[in-house]
Amino acid sequence: MYYAIFPLIALILLPSFSCALPSYSAVIVSFANGRYSPDVIRAAGGTIIGEFKDLGMLKAVIPQNSLGNLKQNPAVEFVEGDSQFEIAQADAPTSIEYSSSWGLQDIGAEPAHQSNYTGKGVKIAMLDTGIDYNHPDLAPNYKGGYDFINSDNDPMDDNGHGTHVAGILAAARNGQGVVGVAPDAQLYAVKVSDKNGKGSFSGLVQGINWAIENHMNIVTMSITGEGGSMALAKAVGTAYSDGLIMVAAVGNGNGNGVLYPAAYKEVIGVGSVDKDNTLSSFSLKGSEVELVAPGDAIKSTWPGGQYRLSSGTSMATPFVTGAIALLLGSNEKDWNGTGIVNGDGKWTNDEVRSVLDSTAKDLGAAGKDDSFGYGLLNLHFPDKSSSVTTSASHDEKPHSETNLTGTVWLGLKLSFFPVQLVGLMPVTGLSAIAN
Repeated sequence: MYYAIFPLIALILLPSFSCALPSYSAVIVSFANGRYSPDVIRAAGGTIIGEFKDLGMLKAVIPQNSLGNLKQNPAVEFVEGDSQFEIAQADAPTSIEYSSSWGLQDIGAEPAHQSNYTGKGVKIAMLDTGIDYNHPDLAPNYKGGYDFINSDNDPMDDNGHGTHVAGILAAARNGQGVVGVAPDAQLYAVKVSDKNGKGSFSGLVQGINWAIENHMNIVTMSITGEGGSMALAKAVGTAYSDGLIMVAAVGNGNGNGVLYPAAYKEVIGVGSVDKDNTLSSFSLKGSEVELVAPGDAIKSTWPGGQYRLSSGTSMATPFVTGAIALLLGSNEKDWNGTGIVNGDGKWTNDEVRSVLDSTAKDLGAAGKDDSFGYGLLNLHFPDKSSSVTTSASHDEKPHSETNLTGTVWLGLKLSFFPVQLVGLMPVTGLSAIAN
């Protein structure tokens, strides 16, 4: 009799027990009025799994039945779901031979280096797949970073994309391999993408937060995603207000539609040109394109002490980032005669953008256009006794906020659904930097 009753009790109790288990959702929570209030999460029965305090946001796992009340809480600005991103990379045809960088010649980097503009002392946070910091061309300038994929202080690149971008940006002048645009800049690898080129959206936000906390001068993102989000918009806006200069790939594809984060007005969106300064077939167009730079068949560093050719707006982006590092290493007062700086000796992110936009080599239709933006990056530094001829002043890009969705191309692409490709990654944690 006992054997007959026990299974009956089990059948009655088990369904009711399983129904009592709540479902949870991973979300990003932003707090209102700049007040960081983690107690709100605990009160909702949630668990905090990542904090972005400088941005007034955090990542948490919340019971789904508590989400409605959480969104209505006056202490909360917004709640949105996390998403995924990955990188995409347009590989160069194998028939193209290895050669020294045509890109450096195209933008006039050598004269700048000869004038001792090398980016020395400028701190650059590179949000990507990490860096092979043992590579002989990168080791001299690698200063540390953080791995948000594995939550440790070892942002080693296990994909290749980040190492290639790093070489274009800041490969050392050591008589071998390649030379970066800013050969003395300080590289900080913020690994937000795994070996398969995938990462979480919250990881990208946390990477920007890391850059603020660790007093970076520039954030470079060869990352792209279809659609923005409230959390990303807030992170970008906070970083810009904090004085950071942000650069991102406009994305690879066909036709119009600059991707995020390059589509935000606070970010310098970079497109790609080939050796003939013709717009690369993969470079997206749109009003948010600010500058173009070499991005077709670019030779750079690769993990294991190797080198390879790659193409994409991911490759064009570090050219502009490197140029900014050179500019930050110059005397702002030397540009006083242009009328686009205030001559106080301190660079602002607005001044840097105005200088780059005004000195760019106009391509395509006269003036700013949707294909080339203000034109080709042009490293023309003034002598102290001379002035620089400038063109049109900087226009703000329209700022839009939409929900993150989509796929991925050469600059890393933020997306809910995995897409094909080679390149970017996720996050969590705080940093440790080598001085």
